[in-house]
Amino acid sequence: MFTIQYVTNLKWENAEHTVFSCIAKYEEFSDEHPSTINATDPYAHIHEIWVKGTAGEYGVIAEYVAPPPPPPALTPIRVVDVTPITPT
Repeated sequence: MFTIQYVTNLKWENAEHTVFSCIAKYEEFSDEHPSTINATDPYAHIHEIWVKGTAGEYGVIAEYVAPPPPPPALTPIRVVDVTPITPT
């Protein structure tokens, strides 16, 4: 298990609130680690982040924002021959 120094930037990753993302800093590493957290993860340090995160110990978890819908499908254009007609 890793020793958690701090956890920031919590954000729900789905509307059901079953997964959140965050930045975690562990004592064992010099860098911060982007992490995805859920209740069923088998690792103890991830479970600890889930429990404390959902209890509000790391602050409010930002609400999920659905991605924008994809743009409508484009209608293919038909190429028309525009060669000028020359009189004969």
